[in-house]
Amino acid sequence: MTGLDLQPLMAEIASYARSAYPAECCGLVIAGGGGGLRFVPIANIAGTQAAAGNSRRSARDGYVMDPKALLAALNEAEQGGGGLLAIVHSHPDVGAYFSPEDREMALGGGTEPLWPGVQYLVISCKESGVDAARLYTWDPASVDFAEEQVPVIT
Repeated sequence: MTGLDLQPLMAEIASYARSAYPAECCGLVIAGGGGGLRFVPIANIAGTQAAAGNSRRSARDGYVMDPKALLAALNEAEQGGGGLLAIVHSHPDVGAYFSPEDREMALGGGTEPLWPGVQYLVISCKESGVDAARLYTWDPASVDFAEEQVPVIT
């Protein structure tokens, strides 16, 4: 369904989610110009003064990517001939699911994705570690996001 093989990155993503726990982690999966994938962690600024205009959530129950780091990662990928493939974030203690807020943010207030072609990887992280991951891909036929379980490598 996805064509996106996240397995080479899952150990790194799981490690980052564990290190951020009990806060949500966030980051990007970027394709390089040669097609290689890499995970770029981005600081979660939810709950800080810098994020106050974007979210009322804390880092424990939401994420806001540091805008400077986000733009730098996207610019670097584009300049290298690559691009954004997936947005990653974790859900501490509540499971790997695409919440109504996740869906709303992905749609940018509209009816189609704000980032066409970009997938969303949600990681379930608990005190004991990462226990699940799901990838959400826009399906124009059903006008919704399709869910796919991703094997977790820790």
